[in-house]
Amino acid sequence: AVFTFSPAWAQTGTAAPQTAEQASSDAVQEPKSLDHITISGARESASTRLPLTPRENPQSTNTVDRAQMERQSLTSIDAVLRNVTGIAVSFYDTQRPLYYARGFQITDFKVDGLPTYSGGTNQEYDTALYERIDVVRGANGILTAIGVPSATVDMIRKRPQREFAASVALTAGSWNLWRGELDLNAPLTSDGSVRSRLVVAPQTKESFRDRYQEDKTALLAAIEADLGNATVATVGFQRQRNVPEAPIWGTIPRFAADGGLANLPVSTSFSPSWTRWERTSSTLYANVDHQINEDWSAKVSLNHTEGDSFRLATYGSGYLNRSTGAGLTLRAAVSGGTETQDTLDAYLSGKVQLGGRKHDLVVGVSASRVETHTDSYSSVAGWTYNIPNLYTWDGSAPAPTYRATGAFSEQITRQTGLYASARWRLSDPLSLLTGARITDWHRQTDAYNTSGAYTGTSAIQDENRKITPFLGVVYELTPTLSAYASHSRIFNPQNYKDVNNQPLSAVVGSNTEAGLKAELLERRVQANLALFQTKQNNYGVRDSSAPEASLPDGTSAYKTVNGTRSHGFEIEVSGLINRQWRAKAGFTRTMVTRAATDLIYANLPEYQLQLGSDYQFTGALAPLSVGGDVQWQSKIVGYNIPHPTLSTVTVTESPMALVNLRATWKFNPKLSATLAINNLSSKKYWANLDYPNYGDPRNVSVTLRAKF
Repeated sequence: AVFTFSPAWAQTGTAAPQTAEQASSDAVQEPKSLDHITISGARESASTRLPLTPRENPQSTNTVDRAQMERQSLTSIDAVLRNVTGIAVSFYDTQRPLYYARGFQITDFKVDGLPTYSGGTNQEYDTALYERIDVVRGANGILTAIGVPSATVDMIRKRPQREFAASVALTAGSWNLWRGELDLNAPLTSDGSVRSRLVVAPQTKESFRDRYQEDKTALLAAIEADLGNATVATVGFQRQRNVPEAPIWGTIPRFAADGGLANLPVSTSFSPSWTRWERTSSTLYANVDHQINEDWSAKVSLNHTEGDSFRLATYGSGYLNRSTGAGLTLRAAVSGGTETQDTLDAYLSGKVQLGGRKHDLVVGVSASRVETHTDSYSSVAGWTYNIPNLYTWDGSAPAPTYRATGAFSEQITRQTGLYASARWRLSDPLSLLTGARITDWHRQTDAYNTSGAYTGTSAIQDENRKITPFLGVVYELTPTLSAYASHSRIFNPQNYKDVNNQPLSAVVGSNTEAGLKAELLERRVQANLALFQTKQNNYGVRDSSAPEASLPDGTSAYKTVNGTRSHGFEIEVSGLINRQWRAKAGFTRTMVTRAATDLIYANLPEYQLQLGSDYQFTGALAPLSVGGDVQWQSKIVGYNIPHPTLSTVTVTESPMALVNLRATWKFNPKLSATLAINNLSSKKYWANLDYPNYGDPRNVSVTLRAKF
């Protein structure tokens, strides 16, 4: 299928609403077998905003659509990214997931193309609110500008459609998982020119970890209206609240006091039931899309996001005495605050006639302001609790006393940018893609005392008229095979000064890649090969030629060096082999040379392999589809791991594979049940070595889904 867009939908890449006749085609029919979309139509690129098909995009891209999320029971962004080629998934603890691409952490998360990530208040996304998730690997200097050259994850919200539709999903699973999803689309006028959508997804879940449980609610409400024949306006509200009890913070000891392996069970937790780590994020958003004429359109988007967080957490320190169960001490921390983000993005997209050819052009402006408010609490550093015997400990411990002091700090970050991107059709097979962004960026931290009086400003940083370029070329070798190459840059400010007391320039990240993209088997299958080199320059490290604290403000001098760099390749083949069989294979090699001071406290494999398959039966078993995937990675190595008798050691986690299975039975075109089993063998493994914590053992869920 090839996407075609009417003016009202052109800028979102969202196909026009289904008619009732099209919706009824979802019935179980042998010729159709597997629901699928061949993504060969143009979509707005998450890195340039140009309308590009995957084969026309000179960067490595993936899309996980709603059908895949439902087929594989992918209810979180964590589950989605575990199914994307080239992404390494880990975590520090239960509320701090980690995602890496090409050796660098991914922090560029967007919703409908606008930034949304917050390390404090918003990093655990529920997928119920989104129609699809686009991933572009490499540096995103045009639309993001600031960050690292890893990847951009763009979550595209569900939008109101013209005809009534509704679905309900109920899920039950391991560790008392109970989840519901309601998706209601209701036209508010007879012709659907004003329409609404409501999505609600409550969830409660316990854990294999002692005492840990989490309540989560995700909500989306939107109204969309056609303002004439060429304009669409949308206003909406989305909210997600995560309320965990007894979350893991810190690590699980790998070694015992005698130097041997502690070999603690995966249920081990150092969190009493009074610990918590709450996060809430709410966004009010508005968009206006206007089709100026056949060639040009305009879009304006505005987001206002408010988030808050509170953490009272404990971690275990020391080494376990395997004979007595003693030797471990709890320590605590308390923190909290709020964050407000205001973001504006406006751009023109269209075509220009030049040299007898039409070329694509995007010109835009963006501005954002982020205010991070951090509360001050009385210290709990002196609070400790010695666990008498870990083997018999029930999690009881007296809670520390603390209070908000009234003092606080406010970090204010402002960014404005002008950007442009273009695709120049130099000949029928050859396209040149260019782009650039000019960014002004400012950050400062204001301090206030316990009476709320301003006491001073520190950590002032400015980057003015910083240019981040993009260059790509695509050559169509055949109607279904293209060769491409691209280079993109991004920058990241750093708050260091050199021996002359001058600020260090920003870290510059870059990604260079080249490859082939093909559409096979009547365009049902996509195949991609990418060779990449990703690196950072101007990385700040301590200048040993100057004494400690030798600068006028009492800080130490730094100098710039070449930072972390990686190179490797990615190979992926995915799509429909025939009417009944969908398959995917992805293989990645990433070789990383990390700067000595670029400590990430995570361990990444050099090789990753993903294999997946889904098969739709025919005949008497036509309602049944089965599938599964294998996620394999090579060994991971942790260096300088603390050891009770040897100071530090190097540890290795052997290569491993996780197997997931699934099956769906369609009782009729509107009702289905899906069984999902993750980590089939219940393999016990370390998800992280530098910050050791266990990965999830086997878990099972059953989802009943009804459409109306």
